[in-house]
Amino acid sequence: MGVPLAEFTFEVSNLGVVEQGSFTHKPLTLFCGPNNSGKTWTLYSLYYFYKRLLAARAEEELAADWDALKGIEADELQFLFNTAARPLPAAAFALAADSDWPRSAAAVKDFGVFLMPAERNGLHLFFRELRTRRAALLHHASRERIDIGELLRDVIYSRYAAPIADYINWLNNLSEMQREKSDGFHPYAELLKRSLAGGAYRVDPRTGNIEFRPYRIRGGRPPAAAMGLHITSSTVKSLFGLWFYLEYRARAGDILMIDEPELNVHPENQRKIARLLAKLVNAGINVVLSTHSDYIVREFNSLIMLSQDTDGKLRRKHRYEDGELLRPEQVGAYLFANQTIQQFRITPEDGIYATTFDEVINQLNRVNDDIFYSLRERRREPVAD
Repeated sequence: MGVPLAEFTFEVSNLGVVEQGSFTHKPLTLFCGPNNSGKTWTLYSLYYFYKRLLAARAEEELAADWDALKGIEADELQFLFNTAARPLPAAAFALAADSDWPRSAAAVKDFGVFLMPAERNGLHLFFRELRTRRAALLHHASRERIDIGELLRDVIYSRYAAPIADYINWLNNLSEMQREKSDGFHPYAELLKRSLAGGAYRVDPRTGNIEFRPYRIRGGRPPAAAMGLHITSSTVKSLFGLWFYLEYRARAGDILMIDEPELNVHPENQRKIARLLAKLVNAGINVVLSTHSDYIVREFNSLIMLSQDTDGKLRRKHRYEDGELLRPEQVGAYLFANQTIQQFRITPEDGIYATTFDEVINQLNRVNDDIFYSLRERRREPVAD
């Protein structure tokens, strides 16, 4: 049984601002909604659920407590979010009773879970400094009369939620990980470099420093010099983790989670990201996104609607590829609002019926039109036909 494709349904209660709700994990799952509506907390909880499942698979002696893995209680969520118990007194994140739960750890196929947090730009720059500072503190402590045990608890204890701490640890192992190669996902890493980043990344195998070399500019100019990631554009910084994952770690059956894939990305490139992620879904990677981007959702809508283009004329007209198309049953989309999780309707004709974006856009258009025409009337300028 391939767990990521099992379409588990999860029930959420009292998780931060989310009082009650549920969602089904699909090959492509979208969490949409306003700020501070519980999307990231739910994304993190889903990540932790699968991490626990992987740990149980690796240690089959946990089989006696197998059913306990169906849910995450408040004390575990406290650990996950690295917070006091009081904000999560009755929180729960659990598999719905009718989900097809495997009978044992041995029944779970191997898969990976990778989460890119919204804080990734800063982490890409400072992960090595965090590691160096901890080492320096420990070295200094060894020469002074300091309680090493107490210092270790303070230095090693992460001040971040578990998914962020995991991402920092992942970054600190880039040099070792690049000795491997992903299982068939190199073309997607190349597509990201070519169409989104506009250059090539490199991780120094000795120092772990991250460099970026922009592709050669047309017109006979010499190739651009490599530069440290810290002086590249915010888009280049934001995309580094996804490139490295696709180049060196991705496997079919993995779960890829991205908090706000639109970070620092122009609308044109947000559409390209949506198309890349759709390719990954069709290549066997399960993608979960938390997003505020109307551009990404609308691009997914186009990919869903084009699945009905049986003769391929519209695909060819708008330069879409077969591997980018999505079937409605592959996608689950959810609105986080009013302390609940509500499912968006998805149809072949309309794609994702994400009214939350339409309401904001329509309001913006009404306000813009009112200001424009009211000022023209004040100036008594004739309105062009």
